[in-house]
Amino acid sequence: MHETTGQALSFFSVIVPVYNGADTLRECLSALTGQDYPGGQFEVIVVNDGSVDASAEIAAGYDVRLIDLGANRGRIVARNTGAEAARFDTLVFNDAGVIPGPQLLARVNGRGYQPLMPEVDADDGITWGYARLFYLLRSRWYAPYYPASPESGEYLITPENFNAVPKGTGCFVCDRSLWLRSQPASFDRSTSDDTRILKKIVEERPILRTPSIRVRYLQRTAAGRVLPHVFQRGPLFADFYLRPGGRYRMAYRAAWITLGFFLLGALSSAGLLLFLCGMLFAGLLAAAFYLGRRWTDIPLVCLYLPPLALAFGWGILKWQVAEWRKQPRQ
Repeated sequence: MHETTGQALSFFSVIVPVYNGADTLRECLSALTGQDYPGGQFEVIVVNDGSVDASAEIAAGYDVRLIDLGANRGRIVARNTGAEAARFDTLVFNDAGVIPGPQLLARVNGRGYQPLMPEVDADDGITWGYARLFYLLRSRWYAPYYPASPESGEYLITPENFNAVPKGTGCFVCDRSLWLRSQPASFDRSTSDDTRILKKIVEERPILRTPSIRVRYLQRTAAGRVLPHVFQRGPLFADFYLRPGGRYRMAYRAAWITLGFFLLGALSSAGLLLFLCGMLFAGLLAAAFYLGRRWTDIPLVCLYLPPLALAFGWGILKWQVAEWRKQPRQ
């Protein structure tokens, strides 16, 4: 029996942008095509964004509409291609690494509000590795909103609390017209493909974040997958937060000035270089004690945070170099 019995049924177009997502796509599509919701009331569209793995072949084995972009053009293009091709006006964006429960559409229908962002399950039971580090970072960065239990109250994401709350488009429900008119007027591969769009949406209509509707995120765990992903997120973070007027613009400029003084000092004095290395180590220990929730978190942070920070910083540097190149030549 469908949970929606006795309720007016909405129509949903579920859009799955995928780029080399073969590892998780089967589980994702099995969950989406197996929704406890009348089949005629929803469709699943897979937009293959130039994958070079088996993503397209996997999608072809499911009852979905498959759109192949032919080349990797980025999530903005992939999602908007799906949005424009959708048969229905209520869109559900679902990343290939996000696994919803069988009641996702029924519960979204029952809640009767959009834009809507389900809660992503947080696993405090993971004791080691990058998954644990991400949990610790989110717990500090987004406290008290993260982690959210099923008993936590829902809340609206507004312009006032936008920077304080966890958010993303891994699973996101939105009216097509609101989604399309919230897209950046111009963009490239380094344009923020979620935060900038969500900020535009909340300026028109608050996003409901509800822990009563939950999804599971299959996190990357191997360094070979985590670090390239974090490197790619660096320019997207910078595009929203580090541009003139961005929340961390002043801190970013101060960091460049400080780094310049440190480099000049290190080149002129070996003693100062050793002092700076000691300061970096002390900072790492301070970060480990700040982030840690149990004693085993201290060595974990010391081991995993430096390569993560380097990958993220290298991504930001890539963005900065691209910005310098855009400046008109004198």
